Amino acid sequence: MKKITLSFLLLFSICAVFSQESTHHIPISWETQNIEDITTFDLPPLDLLGLQHEDSINDLDKSLPWRYGVERSLKIDVHKNGALTILDNGDKVWRLAINSPNAVNMSINFNQFYIPEGAKLFLYNEDRSDLLMPLTQNQNRSNQQLGSWFIDGETIFVEYYEPVSVQDEVLLNINSIIHGYRMGQVERYVEGTRGLNDSGDCNYDVNCPIGEDFDSQKDILKKAIALLNLGNGYLCSAVLINNTSKDKTPYLLTGNHCLDYSDPAFWSVRFNWMSPSPVCGEDDPSPDLQTNFTMSGAELKAANSRSDFALVELYNEIPSSWDVAFAGWDITDELPQFEVGIHHPNGDIMKVCRDNTGAIHETANGTEVWLVGGVSVGEGNGWEIGTTESGSSGSPLFNQNGKIIGQLYAGNASCDGLENNNEYDIYGRLAVSWDAGTSSEKRLKEWLDPNNTGQTELETIQNLLNVPDFDSTGELKIYPNPASEIITVMNSRYPNLSYHFYTVTGQQIKAGTVSDTMNTISVAQLAEGIYFLRLTDMDSNSNMTQKVVVSR
Repeated sequence: MKKITLSFLLLFSICAVFSQESTHHIPISWETQNIEDITTFDLPPLDLLGLQHEDSINDLDKSLPWRYGVERSLKIDVHKNGALTILDNGDKVWRLAINSPNAVNMSINFNQFYIPEGAKLFLYNEDRSDLLMPLTQNQNRSNQQLGSWFIDGETIFVEYYEPVSVQDEVLLNINSIIHGYRMGQVERYVEGTRGLNDSGDCNYDVNCPIGEDFDSQKDILKKAIALLNLGNGYLCSAVLINNTSKDKTPYLLTGNHCLDYSDPAFWSVRFNWMSPSPVCGEDDPSPDLQTNFTMSGAELKAANSRSDFALVELYNEIPSSWDVAFAGWDITDELPQFEVGIHHPNGDIMKVCRDNTGAIHETANGTEVWLVGGVSVGEGNGWEIGTTESGSSGSPLFNQNGKIIGQLYAGNASCDGLENNNEYDIYGRLAVSWDAGTSSEKRLKEWLDPNNTGQTELETIQNLLNVPDFDSTGELKIYPNPASEIITVMNSRYPNLSYHFYTVTGQQIKAGTVSDTMNTISVAQLAEGIYFLRLTDMDSNSNMTQKVVVSR
């Protein structure tokens, strides 16, 4: 037993120092008892049955983005309409809540957004189970527009915190919210619809094996895929794409049709939304994972209907701590031996599909495409593994070498129970997109080959390759410490993080996962004293240990 004790003392002596305070990574009202005032805005219910009828038709068309919600117009000035609380030290907090009955999730569009240095804006739900990372001056744009990622539930709380030292004027004007009515427990409201795992049962989670000749590539490429919230109640899929400068410019490739009735300034994206326990072509639900790998806002760089592509640049750089990738590409236009798609069908957790027949060149309604042949069009039997569905629109198609050759445009492939329906899909061709128009606004080459190297192929690069030790960037926060009832682990980097909780003598008393953005561990039943919390990144097998004091 002495050997175990010494081991833990050694771990404690070399472990990285965690912040023992929240440093305002959570709303101020969660930590301050005298903040109770709030202004609530109640919206009337929506006709969900009418929406369901429309969706039963539109969901069959992959050339349309997938609708998950409805935009509802509002005019709210957070600074003027929110309930104000002045704290003892002079800091100020404004709070308001917006309720849209029966919403599965909600997001906010700001038509005027400016946050002074030092101030923060928090968005969270009623039971505090879903919280976005605080919005700060880093999200300020010249156009003063911003669309948020969504929050689970029918009520979204908006909390603006301003330290007494702030003199600059804030602008937080809400012009609409998106009432999401799918992607959650929709069956509570509309009988016969589905929620999370809304995609068909024949889909394969991205962490399912699809062949030894591609699995190792897939495990890198999946980190480039994004679920794209178009800021208008619709979703597409997209991919971070590399350029020949290899400078990690945050270019995002998707479908041109995803621009319909949407403004990239209000777009938001989520990376690394993958199930921790993959389901492979079965009717079991995929376990969810709540992460905050989200970013808001983009600028359109180029688009063309000839090959149905759109390229945008995210306003913010990808944080150096995010485990994402910038996918490589191939514009030789050579026929692939086989091809793989990675996508978010119907706003679901990331999926994968594979076709072994090999796509061919084709023209569909004037769009130059890759045809994944099916029983009604072309040769072959569609996807051998998985499928695509509405919402997969804009997702990348990879050749056998793991390089992007196109993005999803349309098709009839879908699930028929646990089996694929053996139908076709079509993807806009990257080689056509490369030089499709007469200017840089209509083609890719100036953006993806800024130095005019003439390269026809480019490799994938990973964002974390040169990042040093586990949590060296402080992306894990543990608080409070000392603790009396619970400890919270805020995790904005590691999608596969586990914990073990030990006594000072090395006896394990708790274990589990802390892969969500906000995780709680109860210590209410533990005796007062010193404990050790060991965190392990399962992807790298790196670990660290933090001393935790339980005191009441």
